[in-house]
Amino acid sequence: MTPAPTPWMESVEAKLRRAHHHLADLTCGLADRAKEHRPKLILKHDAHAVWLVVYFEEPYASLSYSSVFGDLLYNLRSSLDALVYGLVRRNGGTGSRRTCFPIYSELTSYEANTKPGTKADALVGVPEHARGLIKQLQPFMRGGDTASLDPLLFLNRLCNRDKHEAAHLMLGFAKGVAFQVHFGSGRIAHCAPDGPLIGHGPWQVTVPIPVTHVEPNHRVEAAGRSDFLIQAEAPWQGRPVLDVGHLLLSYVEDTVIQKFRPLFR
Repeated sequence: MTPAPTPWMESVEAKLRRAHHHLADLTCGLADRAKEHRPKLILKHDAHAVWLVVYFEEPYASLSYSSVFGDLLYNLRSSLDALVYGLVRRNGGTGSRRTCFPIYSELTSYEANTKPGTKADALVGVPEHARGLIKQLQPFMRGGDTASLDPLLFLNRLCNRDKHEAAHLMLGFAKGVAFQVHFGSGRIAHCAPDGPLIGHGPWQVTVPIPVTHVEPNHRVEAAGRSDFLIQAEAPWQGRPVLDVGHLLLSYVEDTVIQKFRPLFR
């Protein structure tokens, strides 16, 4: 039996349930699609070198999957705003159109938009203790140049981007990829790229063998799973989209919102 929702947390809980639903749909859908996509592996050589050409004929997942990923992002971001609204209502306030969970990578921007007594304050009516918790969770609190690694900052940027364009999901090899060229004589040549293969391709991977070892009778195999990756700026570029989905959902639900649950009891 589903437990009764905590007062003023109903909207938060509903949005989290939807996020779980979207992630489950995305997991099932992309698992089936990934099986249909196989990389093209073509051995090439000239008088001086041997290399492997690697590419996908259809590098993108359909926009329907990108839309589901966007819905996941939207519900996670909205659950944070609903959390702040709930804090205001729990504290006897009513909230306004400015009420939201602020996410900033710089202290100055955060303070400009959360300063008590100003029109720009997004946290009007939020108890002081809860304000402190929200500030602790800000990307800029990580220190140094690590704010860009913060899941909340990434969630916010991806969600804003998805409002205007699809968060494209592209095929590639995120990690652990290697290739073997099996020749008819029984000789096997091993090669691997310097890093993940991310983007449109085609990619060229050097095969470290003499040109004289190339045989017309050969086959090429890939070791390492191709996956649908997130098309985003560094440092998140090229991460498997399902890994990103699980990470963001877990961080919002278990790290962020969990800190505030005691305030609603």
